Order: sequence, then structure tokens, then C-alpha cells
Amino acid sequence: MEENREIEIDLRKIFIMLKKKVAIILVIAFIGAALAGCITNFFIKPKYTSGVSFYVNNNNDNLIGSSGTISSSDLDASEKLVNTYMFVVKSRTFRDKIADKLSSEVTSSQLKSMISCSQVESTLIFQVNVTSTSPQLASDVANTIAELAPDEIVRVLKVGGVEVVDYASVPTSPSSPNLAKNILIGFAVAFALAFIIFFTKELFDTRITRETDLTKDFDIPVLGTVPRLLPVEAKKESINGATMEQIAKQIDSAKKGE
Repeated sequence: MEENREIEIDLRKIFIMLKKKVAIILVIAFIGAALAGCITNFFIKPKYTSGVSFYVNNNNDNLIGSSGTISSSDLDASEKLVNTYMFVVKSRTFRDKIADKLSSEVTSSQLKSMISCSQVESTLIFQVNVTSTSPQLASDVANTIAELAPDEIVRVLKVGGVEVVDYASVPTSPSSPNLAKNILIGFAVAFALAFIIFFTKELFDTRITRETDLTKDFDIPVLGTVPRLLPVEAKKESINGATMEQIAKQIDSAKKGE
């Protein structure tokens, strides 16, 4: 029971401290948000993403047979081919062909970090995205992939194929960085750091400033306390409200009267 009481007193003390410091913590948090916004706007280059999408089939004559229906086995086979097709699109040999097609605009090694692939969930469609600091380059690379990928996939696998669903367009707005997200992260990080600093300082502060600090930490009775003293510059007042200077004058007057 005593241990629970001590924990409650500690938490109350920390809560009181945080209430006093909340204004400072918020100021630090807003400064962190402002810094994150400035860094995002002035030091991080915006990136643009453009993409193409492909439809997968597992034979060159399309999935529809002579009966005019689509076989479930063909659909299953096509779905399993998606990962293989995406690997081909990101392969070094295919990147070299893209770089050759675009001449000196981009190198094969640069394309490695620019190209990403993902399958559209529960479909036979996969998306190829290209990210670059140049919106025009992102679009050019994506459309070059759309042009070269069908023949490259047939050359490598000798089976199946892809059809282009959507070609790429030049993006008009950056895909990253996200200004609002970065500002929110800056605010949260600065708030957390300020909170941890003040919390740690209060947690390890062993100074005794109140009577309760003695009774909590030491099993000894308190015989008396020293009241808070006023600054030296302030005029000290007596119990009846008279200043020390007034008391001295009264004593001098009494002596003269005698």
C-alpha cells in the first residue's frame, strides 16, 4: 500500500511539472515543425512518379480459347507469372536496353533505383512506377518500358505475354516529399524530445524543496520549516506591517523622549 502511495506522489509531482512546462514544450514542438517544413521546402528535391500498367496472360493467343471462355487454369498460371514478369522488367539486361533507347538521358545503374513494380491485388495486372527528380524523364522511362517490355518478356520466357493497360503521362505534382507529413513528424519528434528532457530532469532531481519531500524519502519527524524568504532588495515588514526602517525611527524617538 505504501509503495503504491509513493508512486502516486511521484506521478503527481511529474504531472505538476509538465503542466508548468507545457508552454515551453509546445514552443519547442512548433519550432521542430517549422524546421521540418523549411528543410522539406528548401533542402529536399521533389520527386515525381509516372507509371504504366500491364495485363498478364500465359499464352500469346490470349486467354480466351476456341470456346470463347477463359480457363481457370490459365488464370492461375497467369497470376503466378506476374512475379516473374516483374523480375524481368527490373533485370539488368532490360535496364540496359532502356538506357540505350533513351541515349544519354539515364544510365542503367540509375534506373535500378528509379523503377519499382507491384501487383494490383487479386488481379492479373501489375504496375511499373518510375520515380525521378525530372517529371519528363519519369514519363519517358515509363513509356519506354511499355514499348519494350512485351517483346522482352516473350524473348526471356518463350511463353505468355503482356498487354499495356495504361501508358504514362507527365506528372504535374511531386510524389515526395510530403510537406504536411514531414511537418507533423517534426512536431511529434520535437515534442517527444522536450518531454523526455523535462521528464528525465524531474525524475533525477534529488533536491528537497518541500516538506513532503522529507516525509516521503525519510522516516523522520519534521520539527519545523523555514519560510520562503523575500529578496534582499525588498523591504522586510514586521508582524504589524511596519518596515525595519520605521521601527528604527520609533526606537530613536522613544530614546529622545526619555
